[in-house]
Amino acid sequence: MLVAGLTSSCNKQLDELRPHNVIFEDIQFERPEGYSKAVVGAYNLVAGGAVASSFNYNDMLIFLSEAKGNTIRALDAEVNKNTDVFDYINSSTKDRSHSYEFWRGSYTVLLHLNKILGHVKTGETNPEILQAKAEALFLRAYVYFNLVRLYGKPYYQSPSESLGVMLVLDDKNGPEFAPKRASVQQVYAQILNDLETAAPLLAQKKSNSYGSKYAAYALLSRVYLYMGGTVDNPVASANQKAAEYADKVIKEGGYQLLQDQAYVDYYKTNNINNKEDIFAVNIDYSQGLISNYFAMPVQIGYTGGLYRPSPYLLSLLETNDKRNSFYINNLTPGYPDDTRAVSKYMIRYLSLYTFSPFRYLRLAEMYLNRAEAYAKLNNAASALNDVNIIRRRAGLVALSGLEGKALLTEILKQRKLELAFEGHASYDEFRNGLPMTRNYKSGSSAELNISPTDKKVIMQIPEEEITANPNLVQN
Repeated sequence: MLVAGLTSSCNKQLDELRPHNVIFEDIQFERPEGYSKAVVGAYNLVAGGAVASSFNYNDMLIFLSEAKGNTIRALDAEVNKNTDVFDYINSSTKDRSHSYEFWRGSYTVLLHLNKILGHVKTGETNPEILQAKAEALFLRAYVYFNLVRLYGKPYYQSPSESLGVMLVLDDKNGPEFAPKRASVQQVYAQILNDLETAAPLLAQKKSNSYGSKYAAYALLSRVYLYMGGTVDNPVASANQKAAEYADKVIKEGGYQLLQDQAYVDYYKTNNINNKEDIFAVNIDYSQGLISNYFAMPVQIGYTGGLYRPSPYLLSLLETNDKRNSFYINNLTPGYPDDTRAVSKYMIRYLSLYTFSPFRYLRLAEMYLNRAEAYAKLNNAASALNDVNIIRRRAGLVALSGLEGKALLTEILKQRKLELAFEGHASYDEFRNGLPMTRNYKSGSSAELNISPTDKKVIMQIPEEEITANPNLVQN
């Protein structure tokens, strides 16, 4: 696959895009199917291949997104790359943190995508090439959004002045190419532009393992929600956009909330024919180890599941909540008091790898996005209606009379329950100007309370990148 093997650090990646590949590239892109195959290579990268280790790119995205939250409790008392992020240490060295692999893996994907986009001619009309272009733009927005969430401050904190990540939008290379970090506002603007450009071009009907018009709309809804200000100081224009895009997905996308037993069995199924999934990183043909962190089959000799649902998360679950079914009894030797484990990424009996998809965008989130946006727009009735759709689906009674901060508190509670272990932990607090509080101990980790303005909220850029690129400024 085209440049799929680029695995050097970002600055070195840019140096090592070899000029003598021009002939190869001409062959790759002389036919429309060459573009399609190159995009498939990009999906393979985000499914895991961007990082050359057993704990791959997809695993890191899930774990880094969850580890800063209060939905998990660590059993592991060792100091390692996992406790580094869990304890908000945020080391910049590659032997102490996942930041090194994730940063360079992200730019590996971006270089691949930029190479594809760079070959699309101005005024191109071939539908297969335009579809490939649109999917590349969707994936570029996906990668940049995940990067800026981890390395940039929440949007409400002076986005025009806060540093985000490097915006690399072409395939420039050479030892003199050392880009600066763009502002958080610039990175978000590029994400919006890529998604808004991609949406009308995404014409082909594919499975939800691929970008689509409604996947672009769904991600736009989320991005605008992140731009929507805090609980105390909402931004009406961004929340209006978040609601509008969620509304498009809900009303026009043809997706359905799973009900009853189908909902209970949701995480036992593949995403391909699933009516609730909008975009899932399918790893049927890849290998992921995230399940080793969360749960393992109950078999003699098996250990694992060193990150369990927190007592705080479990305390939010009511007895008749159908989401109790997403947690199982899973004993890890040496930890007899910690029996509950999340089953959203259950490992297969005959394999050491999970084949569960990473459900990045799904319909339930769109209802919750719209509910939060409506609440911040003072449309309490519509917000309550949306959050009650999620409550009733989970087997809970509908609520009435909520408004203001009480309503937003309920919406954020349902986000935590519904989207637990799906890459939303801590972001929902910090983007809303709320602290991340853990009122429980974990392994060697004490209780904590992290302010949304604390510099610990964002990760450190790898030392190797700072050394290689004199224009990079450390967090």
